Amino acid sequence: MRHSTRIVALGALLLLPGVATAMGHGKQGPTCQVPVDVPTVLAEQCPCAPDGSVAAWRNHGQYVRCVVHLRNTLRKEGCLTADARRTLAHCAARSTCGKETAVLCCLPTETGTCSDPAPGDGTAAGTCSNAPDMACDTHADCTETQARIASDEAACTARGGMSAGAGSVCDSCTSSTTTTTTTTTTTTTL
Repeated sequence: MRHSTRIVALGALLLLPGVATAMGHGKQGPTCQVPVDVPTVLAEQCPCAPDGSVAAWRNHGQYVRCVVHLRNTLRKEGCLTADARRTLAHCAARSTCGKETAVLCCLPTETGTCSDPAPGDGTAAGTCSNAPDMACDTHADCTETQARIASDEAACTARGGMSAGAGSVCDSCTSSTTTTTTTTTTTTTL
């Protein structure tokens, strides 16, 4: 029931004026009149973590099936690039969606050094030794990470990673380019 409701909703979405499609002529096949924002349509039709208005996925396979049906519908309408057609289902398969306790685990793979002359001042004035095009303020800004799926947050932490919650390894973990400044206030009473 949930699946058919989503397909009907997707069909209605594709028929809306801003996302309407037109049949092409000859060998070109169908084409989109307006490019479809695939991540937005995916989040609406197959949300990884339902917000309460939709029942949670029974299992991971149910989520992947939803994404494959969405991909096939968009492909038939000519609304996907070749790259998106290849990666959409692959990324869904390598996600936490429909896995009750699974988390996206960000594991450090490479740590560089930051050339900032005044590290920790909140201004990214240096560059990373492992990524010369990345601005940094401290060495922590130069840590590269790799996304993996862990069975739960404890398993991620045990592997030396940091949980990024629900998601896909295709979303990847990004290196931090911001720093946090903490101010401490001391009050003396007489």
